[in-house]
Amino acid sequence: MTRKNDNDFMACALRLAEQGRGWVNPNPAVGACLVKGSRVITQGFHRRFGGPHAEAEVLKRAGGRAKDGSLYVTFEPCSTWGKTPPCTSLIARSGVRRVVIGALDPNPLHNGRAVKHLRRSGILVKVGVLEDACRRQTMAFRKWIVTQRPFVTLKLAQSLDGKICTRSGESRWITGEGARRFVRSLRAGVDAVMVGKNTVLRDDPKLTPSLKRGVHRPWRIVLDARGELPLSRQVFKDGGRTMLICAHKSLRKIMGKFSKSNVSVLPVPAKRDSRLDLCCLMEKLGALGFSWILAEGGGEVAAELLTEGIADELYLFQAPVITGGRNAKTSVEGEGIKRLKQALRVRRLHVKKIEKDFLFHVCFSKFAMAPGNNESGESDV
Repeated sequence: MTRKNDNDFMACALRLAEQGRGWVNPNPAVGACLVKGSRVITQGFHRRFGGPHAEAEVLKRAGGRAKDGSLYVTFEPCSTWGKTPPCTSLIARSGVRRVVIGALDPNPLHNGRAVKHLRRSGILVKVGVLEDACRRQTMAFRKWIVTQRPFVTLKLAQSLDGKICTRSGESRWITGEGARRFVRSLRAGVDAVMVGKNTVLRDDPKLTPSLKRGVHRPWRIVLDARGELPLSRQVFKDGGRTMLICAHKSLRKIMGKFSKSNVSVLPVPAKRDSRLDLCCLMEKLGALGFSWILAEGGGEVAAELLTEGIADELYLFQAPVITGGRNAKTSVEGEGIKRLKQALRVRRLHVKKIEKDFLFHVCFSKFAMAPGNNESGESDV
């Protein structure tokens, strides 16, 4: 029987952290386990925003068994008071002999501080075990804490010839069930799902991850500068949390329209062409504590996010169908470019097959990271 090593225990902590995804935002998802020899004594994860951190949960369960153990944690322990006491002090009092950290906290006020504190307390500290995976798991938090703007994931689904619907507007379903399951899992981990007015009119989506109990349900953000959408759309009436983004000049009319609903209204400036200023919107959402936005279209929204450099990553599903149609909508609309040298060049591309569809994962910003391990059917280009 193969003896387990640091990578094995950190992988366990990473899996635990995933159970808190969505519930802890804007905090990072963190997992931890306490080990003696090759045996996990206790394990835990950060369960909800404002609740005990993963380390605190693990050490409370361990009690006196923590003495001389090794604590594995995916993210650098907190070293200052916030909604909870600093985990470094708790670790130092626990009797733990060794702490293994996946990735450091990117916050300049905290970066490396816990490591110094623990070492001064006589605890052995190792940093950087499965670091890429730990950094990817917390990439939304990393952008938000550094820039105060949310991490933006753009999702598109299209035919082989780049169409998102037929000439009559039919779009359900271009991709298969596997792709839709993937998207629902994405929704369950973000703070909000964002779409444009035309997508709501064409598809009337609910934008929910699942109707199962216990699944995190993100906010739905609808971009509608003039507030023209009818209240009968599903995104406004199924009991979930919805935010309508409008132009300042339309605020009074829209507030009256939605006064008896549960819809929140947030005004932002409009550009000269009447499009909403999405850069300003991201600043406002970041200030409200939104750390991760999943944008699901349509073509005009996608064009704005890409041309303005707002999107951090792109998940592009391509189905093995050809629809044609000069008037059928494409996945990226907008004005387009005049010359090829103006094209947005993709330099980090990861390709995966999901059932019959292909998924292209593109990283744009320094905060976005592709999966580190190549599974069957995946390749980096």
